[in-house]
Amino acid sequence: MVTTEAAGKFLVDLAERLMPHRDPAFIRAMMERACGGRLDEKAPDGRRASRLTPTGIPLEVSVSGGRGEFTPAIRYVTETATQETEFGPRLAAQLAAIRDLVAWLPNGDETVADLLQSFVTTLYPAPAKIPARHRFVTWTGVVHHAAAPHHAARLKVYGDPMIVPGALDRLCSRWPGFTGLASVPDHEKLIVPVGAAIEVDAKGEVNHKIYLKARYNDVAVPMKLVRYFGDAAWKVLSELVQCGVDAAELHRDDFFVCCARGTGDPAFSLYLIANRHNNLTGLVRELASRHHGTTHAVDALTLAAESAGATWRYSGTGLGFSAEHGIDKLNVYGTPTWSTA
Repeated sequence: MVTTEAAGKFLVDLAERLMPHRDPAFIRAMMERACGGRLDEKAPDGRRASRLTPTGIPLEVSVSGGRGEFTPAIRYVTETATQETEFGPRLAAQLAAIRDLVAWLPNGDETVADLLQSFVTTLYPAPAKIPARHRFVTWTGVVHHAAAPHHAARLKVYGDPMIVPGALDRLCSRWPGFTGLASVPDHEKLIVPVGAAIEVDAKGEVNHKIYLKARYNDVAVPMKLVRYFGDAAWKVLSELVQCGVDAAELHRDDFFVCCARGTGDPAFSLYLIANRHNNLTGLVRELASRHHGTTHAVDALTLAAESAGATWRYSGTGLGFSAEHGIDKLNVYGTPTWSTA
């Protein structure tokens, strides 16, 4: 069993490498509440405790940056109540955790808590009717930044818009910021919406996000990404090829898209996910050199894992594109893994 003590040691070590100002006790406390004090890889019935990672551990960590610099921050996504095997109890526990976590935002008040909880209840308006086999309810994303060592810099809640029919329409009706983000035709079967998220930052600004996935490793995937997402997708795919991805093999990779809207124009990000076909280590280091200006942040992930007695595996990398700056963001994701022997 993975302990929160080990995970906390990893996050604190990572923070020490990336953030000139940090509060180890705060980082540990927030992570403990976000995951509910449990990071088991298996549920009581032997299934993966969480869909968040291939191993089942409810913890994925990332670093970010762009335009020649890495961001002095640590980021992670986790899930609470993963030992609950039914949808209803997980939902109740996760709603309670969201309300508690909001208090760590500088602007965290009842209004923010109600916003995030309403996002969840909009996705799942009648939870008693959802079969227990649907384990995924929400994931929670947390960002700690050097500029706010005693507060969370961002809090994000992810959910599944495909469990209850009409969820995307309900989101758009409740929050116009979601409108138009799932920009593929209803008849499209290859690239489909698979996730939604709402995020509140330290200033109280709200970001709306829709995630889409290429369902199959079909030869048409790169072409369809460009068809639906235009120059942004073309530029990101071209950047991946320049950094070592085989253009003829792009369709064998797993891709996610994030379309987001905050206070300005919609933003686009394309994620390449690790699978049996690829090892992202070389690609990650090349991308970091180009977009962070250094491999320091991505190397810190590996070094922090080693310091905490874990091994590190990159699980994905995402490039963000804006009309003003071109490719202006690089996120790198992965999971520390502790031996259970």
